[in-house]
Amino acid sequence: MPIWAVKWFRSDARPRPDPGWDYDILAAPTEGLRRAIAAKAGRADTRLMTAFETNADDALAAWPIRGLARRFPAKDLSTLEVLLREYAYRLPGDLPRGVAFVREGGPDDDFYMATDGKGGFWFREIEHQGFNSRRDLFGGLAACAERRGMTREEEYALESLWHEIWHNRQTGMNQVAKLPKEHLARLFAETLNQVVARLTYPRFIERLGGKAQHQTWVMENGYGYAPLVQRFLRVTVALGLTTEALAGDLATINAQADLLLGTAIVSRLLAKKSGTAPARIQAALDLLDARESLFSAAVGAIKSPL
Repeated sequence: MPIWAVKWFRSDARPRPDPGWDYDILAAPTEGLRRAIAAKAGRADTRLMTAFETNADDALAAWPIRGLARRFPAKDLSTLEVLLREYAYRLPGDLPRGVAFVREGGPDDDFYMATDGKGGFWFREIEHQGFNSRRDLFGGLAACAERRGMTREEEYALESLWHEIWHNRQTGMNQVAKLPKEHLARLFAETLNQVVARLTYPRFIERLGGKAQHQTWVMENGYGYAPLVQRFLRVTVALGLTTEALAGDLATINAQADLLLGTAIVSRLLAKKSGTAPARIQAALDLLDARESLFSAAVGAIKSPL
């Protein structure tokens, strides 16, 4: 779910269909057009149906965006830039700095996708355990455009793009990004961003025109920052919490908090949700990249008697 969703109605004022209608025009502004398309499917000229579908996408421009990958097909980096610029135009809350560039390569070779956090994106092609970053990224976008299912790797590639888009939403990453890659604050900021991206990417895929079907696999087996993500999840499990229940709060912290203080801020959140001492939680989070024996001991101490 997006962090800053517009609420048109109070929670106690649900929209109701007008007399004579079986759907609410405010809640479903394109329902009539969609029904017309469905009624003509298989009976109208293909060109007419394409025009109908394009109009349906246009009508949804100010609402949750569906089918963006179909309207702006991305087959290489230049057309991907067109798609991302259109996404930023329609959803400036997701890309508040716009899209400055989409390029091959990048500042170093330790990634296949990266951003400068200011609207610039780099992409490289790598292969890892059957995953091909270039093939699966554009394969996933094509699947969204064609409204067909994605492979796990294609879905992971789109989640990774969402991870980089999230970096462009953060207000507290500037100082963290100046730290060495192995610095705890930077590792935790990347871990938090990765967890939030994996919890929220289905909505991103929906806007592109597809549907996420492999979220559990991506959460448990995604390649980026995998050991750190798994350890973060172990902390939440030890606290009796689910990441799904924490998604909104974690997303807000990821977007707005001073990430130099990331472990302390997240520890206070988890303590409030679980009734556990924040110091014990932070002790575990501060050891996400430590030896297994140290981390396990800190996790085991989270719920132990005082």
